[in-house]
Amino acid sequence: MAVPAAIVALAAAACSSSPSSQPASSTASSTASAAASAGAPAHGGTMQVAFQSDPDTFDPQVCYDATCWDNMQMMFDRLYDYKAATTQIQPEAAASMPVVSGEGKVYTIAIRQGMTFDNGKPVTAADFVYTFSRICDPATKSPVVGFWNAVAGCQDFAKNPVGSVSGIKATGKYTLQITLTQSDAAFTYVLAMPHASVIPAGSGAQQAQHPLGSGPFELVSYNSGQSIVLKANPHYWNKGLPYVDGVNEKLGVTSEVQLLELEKGQIDLMGDPLPNSDYLSVINNKSLASQINHRQSLDTYFLTLNTKVKPFDNPKVREAVSYAIDRNFLLKLVNGQGSPATGFIPPGVTGYTNENLVNPLNVAKAKQLLAQAGYPHGFTTTLYSWNTQPWTNLDPAIQQQLAAIGITVKVQPLQQSTFFTLAGTPGKAPMTLTFWVADYPDASDFFQALTSCAAAIPGGQNYSFYCNKQADADVNAGLADPANAAADYVKADKELLADNPVIPLYFGTTTSVSGASVGGFFANPIWDWEMDYYWLKQSTSGSSNSGGLGG
Repeated sequence: MAVPAAIVALAAAACSSSPSSQPASSTASSTASAAASAGAPAHGGTMQVAFQSDPDTFDPQVCYDATCWDNMQMMFDRLYDYKAATTQIQPEAAASMPVVSGEGKVYTIAIRQGMTFDNGKPVTAADFVYTFSRICDPATKSPVVGFWNAVAGCQDFAKNPVGSVSGIKATGKYTLQITLTQSDAAFTYVLAMPHASVIPAGSGAQQAQHPLGSGPFELVSYNSGQSIVLKANPHYWNKGLPYVDGVNEKLGVTSEVQLLELEKGQIDLMGDPLPNSDYLSVINNKSLASQINHRQSLDTYFLTLNTKVKPFDNPKVREAVSYAIDRNFLLKLVNGQGSPATGFIPPGVTGYTNENLVNPLNVAKAKQLLAQAGYPHGFTTTLYSWNTQPWTNLDPAIQQQLAAIGITVKVQPLQQSTFFTLAGTPGKAPMTLTFWVADYPDASDFFQALTSCAAAIPGGQNYSFYCNKQADADVNAGLADPANAAADYVKADKELLADNPVIPLYFGTTTSVSGASVGGFFANPIWDWEMDYYWLKQSTSGSSNSGGLGG
């Protein structure tokens, strides 16, 4: 779930203080250049941000909620990452792009030398062997194991997780070799996912609470429901980055309060989307034009119907739900931020099609299908979602739309981390309202994580617990033959939506607003924030501006 972006760290001098004691406004170092006021990057200061929810974990091989995702970008390195505001892959922990041989099945990767973990240990190929093998180990409960089943030996290792995966080898101290069972055109993207963030060999047990990485920032403290504090890594391999000394992440702050704090200069960036109720007033404020960023998201908002839970084990019931949805009305509730979904794969991702693959609103047909399924008077079920906007706006509308065909829906909004845990537990969630932001711009990402047979496991993201071997075969065919990938992915989408385990609602757009003191802001299509490239603007006297709106 590519969810929002990176978060940064707190100044080293503040490490001994509690996060709540830190100043509310951004504080620049005395050495920061006054030239930053003219747009040049300056070093120093503390970036203040806020989030609604705690992270579910800091373990990068498990992380899949918005708050931990942001921190993965900050604390860890991956072999490859994305360049600025593009989906262009570039080396990070790798010294160069992979050398691919063996009919596209063998990846040989040179590891960047001179990198160290926070504990001073050098980063070597053996650390990547350990890290990637953890994903294939069922004990890890990694939600992305489906992406790694193409690695030779991954599935065998899952049956007997001793040593390491046979297809992942260190052929030298700084040389990694990964062998696949078939050509996979998207595999370099998989190596850029947050779950591929390298950790020291043997450190898996500590990562959930005491993360240890090699990224631009490192953890100072975490107080559940209160704060996360990171500081700049003084030994980071990419010299000159990050620009800020650190960040103070406040937790348990609603998006409404986040916006108020941004206006007052108490935070510099919001970790959650703009609240719907304030969206129009913010984007229509001409004085904020330079601080607002609009972009097409690589995401789909959708319902999941658990095919292992009655009555959604009945295809006609799922089809009835698909005909009950008024997508245009749902978009009104999110200020028109998007377009009605025409399939499962959004624009900008390989596999998107202009062809309409979803069922249109047809209440009469929905009722007819329910009757044919043996539910002429409907039934009662439960819908789980996040307890933040836009979910809290969409929940009652979906409840009403399904009530129109006789389905009584009990809505249960949950904190993000709780939602992910419950939705990934077999038999717990009949319906969920969720979304997916591309981990990378290829439809295989959506299918492998959300609807594949391999992902229909405890802790996975296939909340429908659905398995369609033909759809999986179509996706694999696309991965093996990039020239025909788009067509193969469309076939998979048709297979999927003919069975309705998921009901696509709309494709989203993203709007973010930064504080007036934030310099160098851009949004990456995958990570959203790239905080190590942001800085705090300085006034001509050398002191920082406040992190508020306007300027």
